[in-house]
Amino acid sequence: MWPLVLGGLGLGALAARQGLRAAQRSGVKMEVPSAFKDALGSFKNKDAIQGFESPMTRPEAKKILNMKEMNPSKDSIREAHRKLLVANHPDKGGSTFIATKINEAKEVLLGKKGT
Repeated sequence: MWPLVLGGLGLGALAARQGLRAAQRSGVKMEVPSAFKDALGSFKNKDAIQGFESPMTRPEAKKILNMKEMNPSKDSIREAHRKLLVANHPDKGGSTFIATKINEAKEVLLGKKGT
């Protein structure tokens, strides 16, 4: 019974897609509903889906450590690093990749790693 139901759903989806394509070819104007536009709006923001830069830059390091100041002090950098690393430490179930990026951000901002 389930194969028939799933097959019917698949055929229905294919028929709907062909119908939409035929309507577009005939010149019917279709808009995406606003609910979908709002849900998919984050994909338009390049910062939301952008990966890490290589090598890491100072602005990226400040974003990782959530630093808003133009020139943060060494103490504030160390404090932000400590808070993030405690929350994301690999021994406590955090990601080693994220911990590495947090450490790299601290090194870049403290000047221990070249930009």
